[in-house]
Amino acid sequence: MRLVDLEVIKRYSLAIRQESAPAAEVLAALDASRATVLAAMTARRTLPRPTATRPAPPPPRRPTRKA
Repeated sequence: MRLVDLEVIKRYSLAIRQESAPAAEVLAALDASRATVLAAMTARRTLPRPTATRPAPPPPRRPTRKA
């Protein structure tokens, strides 16, 4: 999952936002991010697992002629 999709990073990135924020807003952002992560984890568990592919068997050998 891409971390840039998390709500807490969108709202409170230290690079572009203020140093502090109301606790209720931070908790709401964290809850939204938690829901996003849990949804991604659930989706990942429900995806079918890839099966191992076996290489094709070699073609049958032709008998060699003796002269």
